[in-house]
Amino acid sequence: MMRTMAMAASLALSAALSAAATDHEWNNLFNGEDLTGWVASGSSDAWSVRDGEIVIVQPGRGGWLRTDRMYRDFELKLDFWMPERGNSGVGLRGSSGGDPAFSGFEVQILDTHGEDPNVRNCGSIYEAVPPAEMAVYPHGRWNTYRIRLVGDVLDVWLNGRQIHKATRLDDRGFYRREDQPLPLNARATTGYIALQDHGEPFRFRNLRIRDLSPDPEPVGMVHLVTRMGQGGVPEGWFSEDSGTWTIENGALVGRGGPGHLFTQAAYRDFELRALVRVNERGNSGIYFRTRPNPAANNPWPIGPEAQIDNHDPRNFTGVIYNQAWPVYINAPITRDNAWFDYRIRAEGGRVRTWINGIQMVDVFMDEPTAGHIALQGHHEGNEIMFRDLRIIELD
Repeated sequence: MMRTMAMAASLALSAALSAAATDHEWNNLFNGEDLTGWVASGSSDAWSVRDGEIVIVQPGRGGWLRTDRMYRDFELKLDFWMPERGNSGVGLRGSSGGDPAFSGFEVQILDTHGEDPNVRNCGSIYEAVPPAEMAVYPHGRWNTYRIRLVGDVLDVWLNGRQIHKATRLDDRGFYRREDQPLPLNARATTGYIALQDHGEPFRFRNLRIRDLSPDPEPVGMVHLVTRMGQGGVPEGWFSEDSGTWTIENGALVGRGGPGHLFTQAAYRDFELRALVRVNERGNSGIYFRTRPNPAANNPWPIGPEAQIDNHDPRNFTGVIYNQAWPVYINAPITRDNAWFDYRIRAEGGRVRTWINGIQMVDVFMDEPTAGHIALQGHHEGNEIMFRDLRIIELD
């Protein structure tokens, strides 16, 4: 039943996206003048703009240059100029922390003209899927990528030749060695678009995008987790009861429990988005408009909880725990040890949730009051992970 419902939801989403694709216009990702809208993971001075191009001026110091907004489904065009033995890549659905090539995935750029396709040369989904053919030009020439990603289906054209046709993001993929599997279908389902500085003086131009996401990210979202503060909690948060919290490879990781991590700030009307992953038989939740429980020996906050559970036949991921459930989905569409993206929007009495862009709950609740956001640690052996937890307050 779980697999059938997930497939039905995925097919419905794909059909809606296909029908609406013509409604989305092309927009510039790069304004041709400066790096407004882009963030460097390394030295920002390593990247520059010259003659309408993004250029790597201090090779090896730039890390990844990523967009400041996330994209789930999109069509992307860009040109790249590659030097001899050049190595770079286009990161898709990557996170702000960690390596975008593996938190999401990378469409490889490499000086491999004339070679046979494999999982590491130009056009590959890096360390996962080889291209159908080697379409890259010899170094010293401009190349053009066109990339279309909708749901778990990827199409890629390089210099007008289709090198990936309806390629599924499935269980292929590994991290550095084939004995370290990292399936594509366990990685992030939304994320940033990024360009890689691998140590050579690359040039990029004509970056344009059509956002095909069913729920494009609004401008102005603010990260809630930036770095660890005092007492083993992130800055701007406080913890109650048991459980431990760390930041590891760019992810906020909670272990053990029961216990909760609360924002110091209170929020009434907001939209919250996050990448989430829970371990096998794990359980968690995102409380909102909540407060710590004043009762002795009671660790459970007072307020609504957007549930995270891939096994409970009633209170599964995306429901408002014991208060609201989806109308058309009656089984989890998420799974253990795989990333998914959570969206929660609270406006007055109306509360909505989405998982991977699929709407789960749309309900009117009691008269709202402002309260904290809280992340749940549920039990011993539990591990919950959050990446790019972001919020925007609504008027």
